[in-house]
Amino acid sequence: MSQSEPMFLRSFALLALAFTLSSAARAADLQALSIDPAHSRIDVAVRATVDSFVGNLTAYKASLEIDPSSGQIRQAGLKFAFADLKTGKTDRDAKMLSWEDSAKFPDAAFVLTGLKAASDGSYDATGTFTMHGVTRRISFPVSVTTDRKTYAVDGSVKLDTRDYGLPVIRVMMFLKVDPAVVVRFHLQAVAN
Repeated sequence: MSQSEPMFLRSFALLALAFTLSSAARAADLQALSIDPAHSRIDVAVRATVDSFVGNLTAYKASLEIDPSSGQIRQAGLKFAFADLKTGKTDRDAKMLSWEDSAKFPDAAFVLTGLKAASDGSYDATGTFTMHGVTRRISFPVSVTTDRKTYAVDGSVKLDTRDYGLPVIRVMMFLKVDPAVVVRFHLQAVAN
């Protein structure tokens, strides 16, 4: 080992430490927004051979954090219990919970890992979505409007439930529930 190698390793270690401390300081400087549940909604559209429906999340925990100097969203997350997804039919809700095995996998979660401006003024969101014990990377377009006090985030994402280890629902050979569902959301939040 040459004498310059230990110096290089020390310099690299110091640079890595400085980057880590800088990232932690930036994360600590983020400002949490307060989600307004009265003006927010999350729906799941499901197509079926007969009786397509839209489920609504009646409860969830969502978080949005911004860089206060730029007003840009830097972190976001969502967590919900499948028992809080209501379709308007109690029997169908019970069957959905059984199909998803909610006793073993009661929750689902999304964590934003990136938000990149697109050429049309929208954003490309990337993150991880966990459902039925499986975590997958997803990406989808979102729009963000703000006056720097109120933020509105709108978007939709198509998820194939087979990617999360869930079976296709078939009834009597010819009736089928499409495994691709569309999650639509509008989150409204205010800066504290």
